[in-house]
Amino acid sequence: LLFLVAVVSLAAACSGSNPGQEFTMKDQASIRERSDAFVKAFNAREVDNILGVYAETSVFMPPNEPVIRGKQALKTFFDDLLKNGASDLRLNVGEVSGSGPLAYQSGTYELEVKRPGGGNRDRGKYLFVLRKFNDTWRYEYSVWNSDLPVTANP
Repeated sequence: LLFLVAVVSLAAACSGSNPGQEFTMKDQASIRERSDAFVKAFNAREVDNILGVYAETSVFMPPNEPVIRGKQALKTFFDDLLKNGASDLRLNVGEVSGSGPLAYQSGTYELEVKRPGGGNRDRGKYLFVLRKFNDTWRYEYSVWNSDLPVTANP
């Protein structure tokens, strides 16, 4: 009888989904709020608050640069980016979806940034992969690239 109870319990645990792992509209709203917080912190030039939306082990893939791993390296990146005049970030969130503790957010961006050869407005697309840590969604992987052609340095 004990064996039968153990088998039934194991089968029940393996079948069906865990309600705590379901991706909900609340999760989607929370991710959109994180996006708003990121934009607000970026435009206020608050690097510590920018880093607050990232996972400790984040992997960040900016255009035309090597992969950046971890918050300390990410802090250096954002310090330099903001010091060099990046501002006025706008994200147009196109899609937010997920399953369990993983989600993604994709969309387009616009940003004021100094570009070689002139032109200060950049625009392109981005993809964030998020993971839920202790009920908080954090950016784990980030990648973006410009829609504008790369200009050669004179």
